[in-house]
Amino acid sequence: MVPWKDLKLTDDYLFSQIMREEDFCKLFLEMLMGIKIQKVVYLEAQKEVNLFPQSKGIRMDVYLEGDGEIYNIEMQTVRKTNLVKRMRYYHSAIDVDSLLRGNPYDQLKKSFVIFICNFDLCGDEFPVYESMTTWRQNGKEIGDEQTKIVYNIGAFEKAQDPRLKALLQYLSTETVTDEARTLAEKVAVFKRHFSDGRPHMKYELDLYDKWCEGKEEGRKEGLSEGLRKGREEGIRELVRTAFLQGYSAEAIASLTRLSVGEIEKLRETVKP
Repeated sequence: MVPWKDLKLTDDYLFSQIMREEDFCKLFLEMLMGIKIQKVVYLEAQKEVNLFPQSKGIRMDVYLEGDGEIYNIEMQTVRKTNLVKRMRYYHSAIDVDSLLRGNPYDQLKKSFVIFICNFDLCGDEFPVYESMTTWRQNGKEIGDEQTKIVYNIGAFEKAQDPRLKALLQYLSTETVTDEARTLAEKVAVFKRHFSDGRPHMKYELDLYDKWCEGKEEGRKEGLSEGLRKGREEGIRELVRTAFLQGYSAEAIASLTRLSVGEIEKLRETVKP
Protein backbone atom coordinates (compact mmCIF):
# COMPACT_ATOMS: atom_id res chain seq x y z
CA MET A 1 0.00 0.00 0.00
CA VAL A 2 1.53 3.33 -1.06
CA PRO A 3 1.65 5.85 1.82
CA TRP A 4 -0.95 8.61 1.55
CA LYS A 5 1.66 11.36 1.31
CA ASP A 6 3.28 9.65 -1.69
CA LEU A 7 0.12 9.18 -3.73
CA LYS A 8 0.08 10.89 -7.12
CA LEU A 9 -2.96 12.24 -8.90
CA THR A 10 -2.72 9.25 -11.25
CA ASP A 11 -3.53 6.97 -8.30
CA ASP A 12 -7.07 5.68 -8.77
CA TYR A 13 -8.15 6.39 -5.20
CA LEU A 14 -6.74 9.92 -4.87
CA PHE A 15 -8.06 10.84 -8.31
CA SER A 16 -11.60 9.64 -7.67
CA GLN A 17 -11.75 11.25 -4.22
CA ILE A 18 -10.43 14.69 -5.12
CA MET A 19 -12.64 14.77 -8.22
CA ARG A 20 -15.61 14.78 -5.82
CA GLU A 21 -14.70 18.44 -5.23
CA GLU A 22 -16.74 20.33 -7.82
CA ASP A 23 -14.28 23.22 -8.23
CA PHE A 24 -11.37 20.83 -8.75
CA CYS A 25 -13.37 18.65 -11.14
CA LYS A 26 -14.37 21.64 -13.26
CA LEU A 27 -10.79 22.95 -13.39
CA PHE A 28 -9.40 19.53 -14.28
CA LEU A 29 -11.91 18.95 -17.08
CA GLU A 30 -11.48 22.46 -18.48
CA MET A 31 -7.70 21.99 -18.65
CA LEU A 32 -8.08 18.50 -20.09
CA MET A 33 -10.54 19.32 -22.86
CA GLY A 34 -10.05 23.04 -23.43
CA ILE A 35 -13.68 23.82 -22.67
CA LYS A 36 -15.62 25.91 -20.18
CA ILE A 37 -17.88 24.02 -17.78
CA GLN A 38 -20.83 26.28 -17.11
CA LYS A 39 -22.66 24.16 -14.58
CA VAL A 40 -22.29 20.82 -12.86
CA VAL A 41 -25.70 19.20 -12.55
CA TYR A 42 -24.53 15.93 -11.00
CA LEU A 43 -21.16 14.65 -9.84
CA GLU A 44 -20.30 11.23 -8.43
CA ALA A 45 -17.05 9.37 -7.85
CA GLN A 46 -16.92 5.58 -8.06
CA LYS A 47 -20.42 5.52 -9.54
CA GLU A 48 -21.73 1.97 -9.90
CA VAL A 49 -24.07 1.04 -12.73
CA ASN A 50 -25.78 -2.37 -12.68
CA LEU A 51 -28.30 -2.37 -15.49
CA PHE A 52 -29.73 -5.87 -15.19
CA PRO A 53 -29.14 -8.77 -12.79
CA GLN A 54 -27.63 -10.85 -15.59
CA SER A 55 -25.49 -8.09 -17.13
CA LYS A 56 -21.99 -6.97 -16.24
CA GLY A 57 -21.93 -4.02 -13.84
CA ILE A 58 -19.38 -1.23 -14.01
CA ARG A 59 -17.84 1.25 -11.60
CA MET A 60 -16.80 4.61 -13.04
CA ASP A 61 -13.95 6.61 -11.50
CA VAL A 62 -15.73 9.92 -12.10
CA TYR A 63 -19.21 10.54 -13.53
CA LEU A 64 -20.14 14.13 -14.30
CA GLU A 65 -23.28 15.60 -15.85
CA GLY A 66 -23.46 19.10 -17.27
CA ASP A 67 -26.46 20.88 -18.77
CA GLY A 68 -26.41 18.81 -21.94
CA GLU A 69 -23.54 16.38 -21.64
CA ILE A 70 -22.20 13.50 -19.58
CA TYR A 71 -18.52 12.83 -18.86
CA ASN A 72 -17.06 9.58 -17.60
CA ILE A 73 -13.40 10.06 -16.69
CA GLU A 74 -11.16 7.10 -15.93
CA MET A 75 -7.56 7.06 -14.72
CA GLN A 76 -5.88 4.04 -16.33
CA THR A 77 -2.39 3.04 -15.19
CA VAL A 78 -2.50 -0.63 -16.19
CA ARG A 79 -2.42 -1.46 -19.88
CA LYS A 80 -5.27 -3.77 -20.86
CA THR A 81 -6.11 -5.18 -24.26
CA ASN A 82 -9.85 -4.63 -23.83
CA LEU A 83 -9.71 -0.89 -23.24
CA VAL A 84 -11.54 0.13 -26.41
CA LYS A 85 -14.37 -2.33 -25.86
CA ARG A 86 -14.64 -1.15 -22.26
CA MET A 87 -15.21 2.35 -23.63
CA ARG A 88 -17.92 1.01 -25.91
CA TYR A 89 -19.64 -0.72 -22.99
CA TYR A 90 -19.40 2.38 -20.80
CA HIS A 91 -21.16 4.43 -23.47
CA SER A 92 -23.98 1.90 -23.60
CA ALA A 93 -24.30 1.77 -19.82
CA ILE A 94 -24.39 5.56 -19.57
CA ASP A 95 -27.19 5.78 -22.15
CA VAL A 96 -29.37 3.12 -20.53
CA ASP A 97 -28.74 4.49 -17.06
CA SER A 98 -29.52 8.10 -17.98
CA LEU A 99 -32.61 7.71 -20.19
CA LEU A 100 -35.78 7.32 -18.18
CA ARG A 101 -38.33 4.72 -19.25
CA GLY A 102 -40.72 6.11 -21.86
CA ASN A 103 -38.59 9.14 -22.72
CA PRO A 104 -37.71 9.77 -26.39
CA TYR A 105 -34.22 9.00 -27.63
CA ASP A 106 -33.54 12.63 -28.48
CA GLN A 107 -33.29 13.30 -24.75
CA LEU A 108 -30.04 11.36 -24.63
CA LYS A 109 -27.22 13.75 -23.70
CA LYS A 110 -23.89 14.02 -25.45
CA SER A 111 -21.58 11.53 -23.79
CA PHE A 112 -17.81 11.51 -23.44
CA VAL A 113 -15.92 8.45 -22.23
CA ILE A 114 -12.41 9.60 -21.34
CA PHE A 115 -9.43 7.45 -20.38
CA ILE A 116 -6.27 9.09 -19.06
CA CYS A 117 -3.41 6.63 -19.55
CA ASN A 118 0.24 6.53 -18.55
CA PHE A 119 0.94 4.53 -21.72
CA ASP A 120 0.42 5.07 -25.44
CA LEU A 121 -2.67 3.06 -26.40
CA CYS A 122 -2.20 3.36 -30.17
CA GLY A 123 1.59 3.64 -30.29
CA ASP A 124 1.68 6.74 -32.51
CA GLU A 125 3.04 9.11 -29.84
CA PHE A 126 0.05 11.47 -29.89
CA PRO A 127 -0.94 13.10 -26.60
CA VAL A 128 -4.64 12.74 -27.47
CA TYR A 129 -6.62 10.18 -29.47
CA GLU A 130 -10.23 11.10 -30.17
CA SER A 131 -12.87 8.96 -31.82
CA MET A 132 -16.33 9.85 -33.11
CA THR A 133 -18.66 7.60 -35.11
CA THR A 134 -18.61 8.31 -38.86
CA TRP A 135 -20.21 6.88 -41.99
CA ARG A 136 -17.76 4.68 -43.86
CA GLN A 137 -18.75 5.94 -47.31
CA ASN A 138 -18.35 9.69 -46.83
CA GLY A 139 -16.48 10.07 -43.56
CA LYS A 140 -19.17 12.33 -42.11
CA GLU A 141 -20.13 12.14 -38.47
CA ILE A 142 -23.23 10.08 -37.77
CA GLY A 143 -24.37 12.46 -35.07
CA ASP A 144 -24.89 9.98 -32.25
CA GLU A 145 -22.96 12.43 -30.02
CA GLN A 146 -20.76 9.75 -28.50
CA THR A 147 -17.09 10.62 -28.16
CA LYS A 148 -14.23 8.44 -26.95
CA ILE A 149 -11.03 10.22 -25.89
CA VAL A 150 -7.77 8.65 -24.74
CA TYR A 151 -4.94 10.77 -23.32
CA ASN A 152 -1.32 9.65 -23.38
CA ILE A 153 0.25 11.66 -20.55
CA GLY A 154 3.78 10.64 -21.52
CA ALA A 155 3.50 12.61 -24.79
CA PHE A 156 2.79 15.91 -23.00
CA GLU A 157 5.48 17.76 -24.93
CA LYS A 158 3.49 17.33 -28.16
CA ALA A 159 0.29 18.84 -26.76
CA GLN A 160 -0.56 22.08 -28.57
CA ASP A 161 -2.77 23.66 -25.92
CA PRO A 162 -0.56 25.06 -23.11
CA ARG A 163 -3.03 24.18 -20.33
CA LEU A 164 -3.40 20.61 -21.57
CA LYS A 165 0.37 20.31 -21.86
CA ALA A 166 0.78 21.56 -18.29
CA LEU A 167 -1.82 19.11 -17.00
CA LEU A 168 -0.39 16.10 -18.80
CA GLN A 169 3.13 17.04 -17.70
CA TYR A 170 1.97 17.29 -14.08
CA LEU A 171 0.25 13.89 -14.31
CA SER A 172 3.29 12.32 -15.95
CA THR A 173 6.16 13.85 -13.97
CA GLU A 174 4.56 15.92 -11.16
CA THR A 175 6.28 18.97 -12.61
CA VAL A 176 4.35 22.10 -11.62
CA THR A 177 4.36 24.78 -14.30
CA ASP A 178 2.56 28.11 -14.00
CA GLU A 179 -0.49 26.76 -15.84
CA ALA A 180 -0.74 23.77 -13.47
CA ARG A 181 0.03 25.61 -10.24
CA THR A 182 -3.57 26.11 -9.12
CA LEU A 183 -4.38 22.46 -9.78
CA ALA A 184 -1.28 21.24 -7.93
CA GLU A 185 -2.03 23.48 -4.94
CA LYS A 186 -5.54 22.05 -4.70
CA VAL A 187 -4.08 18.53 -4.67
CA ALA A 188 -1.64 19.50 -1.89
CA VAL A 189 -4.41 21.06 0.21
CA PHE A 190 -6.62 17.99 -0.22
CA LYS A 191 -3.83 15.64 0.87
CA ARG A 192 -3.01 17.80 3.92
CA HIS A 193 -6.66 17.75 4.94
CA PHE A 194 -6.41 13.95 5.29
CA SER A 195 -2.81 13.91 6.49
CA ASP A 196 -3.21 10.69 8.47
CA GLY A 197 -4.21 8.83 5.31
CA ARG A 198 -7.19 7.11 6.94
CA PRO A 199 -9.48 7.34 3.89
CA HIS A 200 -6.83 5.63 1.77
CA MET A 201 -6.27 2.85 4.26
CA LYS A 202 -10.03 2.32 4.59
CA TYR A 203 -10.31 2.21 0.79
CA GLU A 204 -7.60 -0.45 0.51
CA LEU A 205 -9.31 -2.54 3.17
CA ASP A 206 -12.71 -2.19 1.49
CA LEU A 207 -11.20 -3.35 -1.80
CA TYR A 208 -9.68 -6.33 -0.07
CA ASP A 209 -12.98 -7.23 1.59
CA LYS A 210 -14.81 -7.02 -1.74
CA TRP A 211 -12.16 -9.24 -3.32
CA CYS A 212 -12.67 -11.79 -0.57
CA GLU A 213 -16.43 -11.67 -0.95
CA GLY A 214 -16.15 -12.25 -4.69
CA LYS A 215 -13.79 -15.14 -4.19
CA GLU A 216 -16.07 -16.70 -1.61
CA GLU A 217 -19.08 -16.47 -3.90
CA GLY A 218 -17.24 -18.07 -6.77
CA ARG A 219 -15.65 -20.95 -4.89
CA LYS A 220 -17.05 -24.23 -3.74
CA GLU A 221 -17.64 -24.91 -0.05
CA GLY A 222 -14.59 -27.13 0.16
CA LEU A 223 -12.32 -24.10 -0.31
CA SER A 224 -13.90 -21.96 2.41
CA GLU A 225 -11.20 -22.78 4.97
CA GLY A 226 -8.45 -21.84 2.54
CA LEU A 227 -10.18 -18.58 1.75
CA ARG A 228 -10.55 -17.81 5.46
CA LYS A 229 -6.82 -18.31 5.92
CA GLY A 230 -6.18 -16.14 2.90
CA ARG A 231 -8.20 -13.31 4.39
CA GLU A 232 -6.37 -13.63 7.71
CA GLU A 233 -3.05 -13.38 5.89
CA GLY A 234 -4.31 -10.30 4.05
CA ILE A 235 -5.26 -8.64 7.35
CA ARG A 236 -1.82 -9.49 8.79
CA GLU A 237 -0.12 -7.87 5.81
CA LEU A 238 -2.32 -4.78 6.09
CA VAL A 239 -1.53 -4.45 9.81
CA ARG A 240 2.18 -4.92 9.18
CA THR A 241 2.19 -2.20 6.52
CA ALA A 242 0.17 0.16 8.72
CA PHE A 243 2.57 -0.22 11.66
CA LEU A 244 5.55 0.37 9.36
CA GLN A 245 3.90 3.61 8.24
CA GLY A 246 3.43 4.79 11.81
CA TYR A 247 -0.28 4.15 12.40
CA SER A 248 -1.34 3.63 16.02
CA ALA A 249 -3.07 0.44 17.16
CA GLU A 250 -6.22 2.48 17.77
CA ALA A 251 -6.25 3.84 14.21
CA ILE A 252 -5.72 0.39 12.72
CA ALA A 253 -8.45 -1.09 14.93
CA SER A 254 -10.97 1.52 13.81
CA LEU A 255 -10.41 0.55 10.19
CA THR A 256 -10.11 -3.22 10.45
CA ARG A 257 -12.99 -3.87 12.85
CA LEU A 258 -10.54 -5.70 15.14
CA SER A 259 -10.08 -4.75 18.79
CA VAL A 260 -7.01 -2.85 20.00
CA GLY A 261 -6.04 -5.97 21.90
CA GLU A 262 -6.16 -8.09 18.75
CA ILE A 263 -4.10 -5.50 16.90
CA GLU A 264 -1.48 -5.49 19.67
CA LYS A 265 -1.26 -9.29 19.48
CA LEU A 266 -0.80 -9.09 15.71
CA ARG A 267 1.97 -6.53 16.19
CA GLU A 268 4.25 -9.27 17.54
CA THR A 269 3.59 -11.58 14.57
CA VAL A 270 4.05 -9.01 11.82
CA LYS A 271 7.35 -7.42 12.78
CA PRO A 272 9.52 -6.89 9.67
